[in-house]
Amino acid sequence: MTPIAIIQGTPSWVWLLLAFLAYRGFKATQASTTPLSKLAIIPLIFAGMGIAHLVSAPLAGWDAVAAWIIGMGAGIAGGVYTATRTRFIVDPIARTVMLPGSFLPLVLIAATFIAKFWLGFELATVTNLSALAMYVTIDAAVSGIVAGMFAGRFFTWWKTLHTLRASWA
Repeated sequence: MTPIAIIQGTPSWVWLLLAFLAYRGFKATQASTTPLSKLAIIPLIFAGMGIAHLVSAPLAGWDAVAAWIIGMGAGIAGGVYTATRTRFIVDPIARTVMLPGSFLPLVLIAATFIAKFWLGFELATVTNLSALAMYVTIDAAVSGIVAGMFAGRFFTWWKTLHTLRASWA
């Protein structure tokens, strides 16, 4: 299959999702103050996509679910690790987080999109049942890791904000 045929055969919603995620990734390269609720969007999108795939993929068995959960745990640990080593300021009254610009979200989004695009192509074209099951499990692990990375970062900001709010009460 040619690259042009692959691109033409890709559903429109994939390109819309890429545009939105790229927008959010490029926006994250600039320092900004953002409401905590808005920072939950990307982790929810990635977690929702991973869970939707686990529910809808016919070959997603317990091994894929386990891969997603283990990936999510590893991703959360990585997200907390990176967030705690980043300078950020929370405003518990306004419920906002001031973040320095970072290329990490853009890199994570790009790497995830490329991996998921490749896995989607493989899942759509491979005919060997054992290879399909392996790709479903790899896809679940990738989804879990990325969702966990974003969730871990969000959790760190949320915990810091709520700790400050509680100390002021």
